[in-house]
Amino acid sequence: DQKDEIKWIWLTGYENAFPGHSQYYRNDEIEKNDILVLCNHCDNPPCVRACPTKATFKNQDGIVAMDYHRCIGCRFCMAACPYGSRSFNWRDPRDDKEMMNNLNREFPTRMRGVVEKCNFCADRIGRGLEPACAEACGASKAIVFGDLNDPNSEIRQVLKEKYTIQRKPALGTQPSVFYIV
Repeated sequence: DQKDEIKWIWLTGYENAFPGHSQYYRNDEIEKNDILVLCNHCDNPPCVRACPTKATFKNQDGIVAMDYHRCIGCRFCMAACPYGSRSFNWRDPRDDKEMMNNLNREFPTRMRGVVEKCNFCADRIGRGLEPACAEACGASKAIVFGDLNDPNSEIRQVLKEKYTIQRKPALGTQPSVFYIV
């Protein structure tokens, strides 16, 4: 059921991903293919300001993270996020037998009634690893993760060499996720 879907990273159409980047007569590749989107880990995140319990916060790496034990499920952060990057957990994830069979024991399961989002696998980053999505892409470099503040980082080199766009930059949230289209 789509109501129960938890979105950490998902596919959506170009128009939905980039409503402020209209382009008449787009090429077929952009028109037909969906865009992979996720939380933008904004420098000025409205979700952090909206959270009454400070369960949503920016960590020392600039990642918009969550403390699921502090989340009271009020969904103010969902209303504040202009990107639709948050999902309410309607079901107890531990009731899903398939999920429990493939459980990642290194990452705690959350309970029913909390909001979830991509956290760039902050637990992995803390151990010196890449987020799982970047690792899964491997040598294709379809997803590149790195320190935007380091001018010598791989991500900064990619941003210098490729034309990139951000989702809804006019909102002033200062998204930290860039898309090569």
